Amino acid sequence: MAKGLKENPDIKKPIKLMFMDEMRFGLISNYRRSWSKVGKRTVIANQQEYSNRYLYSAIDPITGDNFHIIGFNDVNAAITKTFLNALRKKYSEFHILMVWDNAPFHRKKELHEIDGITPVYLPSYSPELNPVERFYGEIRKITANIGKSHEK
Repeated sequence: MAKGLKENPDIKKPIKLMFMDEMRFGLISNYRRSWSKVGKRTVIANQQEYSNRYLYSAIDPITGDNFHIIGFNDVNAAITKTFLNALRKKYSEFHILMVWDNAPFHRKKELHEIDGITPVYLPSYSPELNPVERFYGEIRKITANIGKSHEK
């Protein structure tokens, strides 16, 4: 596929490989194992608020370049297009080969018509192939067990 992109006369810029995904980031508590002193019970703050936002991320696994936007209320084709346009603006000197999952809204025609971005789909049910999933796992680990009354 990359060879075909290089031979495409419409692509005159260097190609940048990026992986993209979305993550819901909310106020509901995220629990993990924790340590406490012997004889003391671990107290972890618990939040049951349901406010959340979505984080969109694109990561280049070769160079480590990354681009993130947080604060969207939903995930859909229109919001994804907003993210892709911002990404294209940041990396305007490249043609972006965007690898992402098979979410239904990724298949919308409007996302395939963005100049400078060529979408590539991962196989269904294969999050382990997307490095952004690993990044999100690290975010979840770092933010686990943190609440308003968390002791440091």
